[in-house]
Amino acid sequence: MFFRFQVLFAISFILIAGVNSIVQADTLRMGIQGFPSFGGNPLANANTPPLYTHAALFDALTYVRNDGVAQPQVAESWSHTNENTWVFRLRSDVVFHNGEPFNAESVVFAIEILKGELGRGYATASEILNLGSARVIDDRTVEITTTAPNPFLPQELSLLKFVAPQHWRDVGPEGFALAPIGTGPFMLEKWGATLISLVAAPQAWRSPKVERLDLYSVPEQTARLQGLLSGRLDVAVGFSPDDVPTLEDAGYRMHVAPDARSIVFAFITVKQSPLQDQRVRQALNHAVHKQQIVDSLMGGYGRVSTQSAPAIAFGYNPSIPSYEYDPDKARRLLAEAGYPNGFSMVGEILAYLPAFQTNIYQQMAADLARVGVNVELRKIPIPQYARGLYQGDWGGEAFGVDYGTAPSLDALRSLNRHSCSWLHPWYCDESLTPLLEQARSTFDLDERLQLTQQVMRHQRDQASGIFLYDVVRFDGLTRHVKGFSVYTDFIPYDQISLDGT
Repeated sequence: MFFRFQVLFAISFILIAGVNSIVQADTLRMGIQGFPSFGGNPLANANTPPLYTHAALFDALTYVRNDGVAQPQVAESWSHTNENTWVFRLRSDVVFHNGEPFNAESVVFAIEILKGELGRGYATASEILNLGSARVIDDRTVEITTTAPNPFLPQELSLLKFVAPQHWRDVGPEGFALAPIGTGPFMLEKWGATLISLVAAPQAWRSPKVERLDLYSVPEQTARLQGLLSGRLDVAVGFSPDDVPTLEDAGYRMHVAPDARSIVFAFITVKQSPLQDQRVRQALNHAVHKQQIVDSLMGGYGRVSTQSAPAIAFGYNPSIPSYEYDPDKARRLLAEAGYPNGFSMVGEILAYLPAFQTNIYQQMAADLARVGVNVELRKIPIPQYARGLYQGDWGGEAFGVDYGTAPSLDALRSLNRHSCSWLHPWYCDESLTPLLEQARSTFDLDERLQLTQQVMRHQRDQASGIFLYDVVRFDGLTRHVKGFSVYTDFIPYDQISLDGT
């Protein structure tokens, strides 16, 4: 295992070893975990790592701040004429990198791709809820309808990145993935296995402050850290709390931002186990010293999760307290449920998690062992994990997972999977379904907020899992980098500069 780590580290470091270690004021060099599996096709990809690549090449109608508020991008403004119909007004100064005009037809073209046979299988199509159809009103105005009320459509449309229509028709989806053309601040020069070279797009409405952007695929976290410390990278992403002192002591900066996820040790209650008893589930929450985990293993960053959504989400209920650390109460609840001597269970977690996340699960297991609950943490590969999520093929009684709310930061999004409405649910509480459906169908945001907070309270009291911590994003920067920021689904690359000293 140690030899394997050495080899991977060496390979990852070689990928950036040829980069000049002197700051180049015209080139931003960035180390990321990897490149999108579908290349430069922004409709087929979603989330990380496309966050780091597609934000440079493409634009969307909106982007979403870390407080969940949608902001204009190529849409100047928007409004809804009824609960299922939205009208977006577009900027007039946007063109694609190849000179094609960006207009309302471009928006309709992208949505029609997602509604087509091929596009329905794209990740973007599954993430934009209730997307119906689109039609051109005039060159700068487009109407978008939904199949059900969705007050967060402007936020979710931040995932819809626009492709040059004629280029897409000419080369097809596979050709577009190799030669993407968008309207973002940078245009493609070369897409390689370990390096994506981008240059400033001369007609970009978001004109960048640097002439070039080099994105390096550096899967190993340690290699990204060394690339930054050696001066071969200006920005490196995806660090852990353990890396903060190392970088800061060396004179570097760590950009810390809230994420749209919370980490939960989710309980599988659709098969026979002690976890079917609410008292057992509550006992396990009381048994884990979550604040100590945040303070020691997360360096004090982040916060203890109190519910199935992070604190930045719409519908988060601030009145819900965390389960206090109380091992004696945990033992009493276990005894009341008929398990005075505890029990044993299997919990599955992803293999190759960052070390600090694995350590958190191990600390959780150690805390549970003190009240007699022995958890075998079983590391599983991504394909096996996916079989559990999408086919219900779990080998244990619980698993580590993130409750995600991006891009809308709507707390209810975390329950699209973690409830009875999922195709193969692992936790199904029928008593929650009426309230959940009422909240989902409500267009009025004030009413939806109240209903969602009731859903969060119900989930907390039922203890659908061990609520651990809200995720925090750690990205490392040299002192030369200015204007760097990252949102849940967008990096404003046009705002980043290098002082060159």
